[in-house]
Amino acid sequence: MKKEIQNENTDVFASSLAELSTSEIAPRLPKNYPPISSFLLKGAVIFLLGAVLIYCLSQILSSVRGYKEADDLYGEMSEDWGSLDVLLGEKFAVSKADKNSHGGTTEEYGTPTVPAPPSDDSDGSSAVLVMLKAKFDALKETNSDVVAWITVPDTLIDYPIVHTDNNDYYLDHSFTGDKLASGTIFADYRNQDDLSDQNTVIYGHNMASGSMFANLAKFKGSGFFSRTPYIYVQTENGIYVYRVFSVYETSKYDPYIRTSFTSKNDFIEWAKSRQSKSLRKVSYKFDGDEQVITLSTCTNGFGNDGRLAVHAVLTEIRK
Repeated sequence: MKKEIQNENTDVFASSLAELSTSEIAPRLPKNYPPISSFLLKGAVIFLLGAVLIYCLSQILSSVRGYKEADDLYGEMSEDWGSLDVLLGEKFAVSKADKNSHGGTTEEYGTPTVPAPPSDDSDGSSAVLVMLKAKFDALKETNSDVVAWITVPDTLIDYPIVHTDNNDYYLDHSFTGDKLASGTIFADYRNQDDLSDQNTVIYGHNMASGSMFANLAKFKGSGFFSRTPYIYVQTENGIYVYRVFSVYETSKYDPYIRTSFTSKNDFIEWAKSRQSKSLRKVSYKFDGDEQVITLSTCTNGFGNDGRLAVHAVLTEIRK
């Protein structure tokens, strides 16, 4: 009897199921929410990207502020220093006539013909030396490391040169001693501070703003190289006039910054090797007694080791 009732109930249940649709029979499933870990991961990524964006913006603002601080500082110093034209008597005059004593024509090499200034009869010093001494005395009150002032016509290069016992400090310190990404133009610590070495190496940053030694890249152009061949370095001893004889890109491992030589022949071979690398050719025969300056800045070549070198030989000291 129980079995009959049980079978009857089973038949009723089965028939009732047959009357239901598939959707009515299927169980109600929960919505497929992503796991909590997914929300945390997305949040972390968004936070990280936001932090990177804020950092990049702060770096850009810091760079812009640094450029402005450097421009304000050195721009004011340049104005206070005054135009080189006043000391030279005329604007960077050079002769285009006679042959020079080193085998190249003046069209290729040039010879400065700046007229000598009148002498100061009081102590025998020229008016130029009197003026230069006064200018450097004023600079030394701010920074006793100052040794010279460099000017490259038709560029933004118009800065004091400092010299100390290392090549690190002035990479990120201004002339006044403040932290500054632009740093200061400085001479190699291995050099004498009176430009008396056969190769005086002078460093400066290649700033994106075009300041410091960024404009050295102009010498790579043939027009600028031939039109503006002279570099002027003012010291308390006079105005040193240098003629550029080589410009090229190299790596920091190249011995372009040698500061001492074992003999005249050693120097001549080094100087000739610099000439051979130059993008622009200048006729000049070295005799081993020359004094050279090497201007060095970073460049994008050779990975992070790229350097731009500009070599110039001393042709005259105006006093």
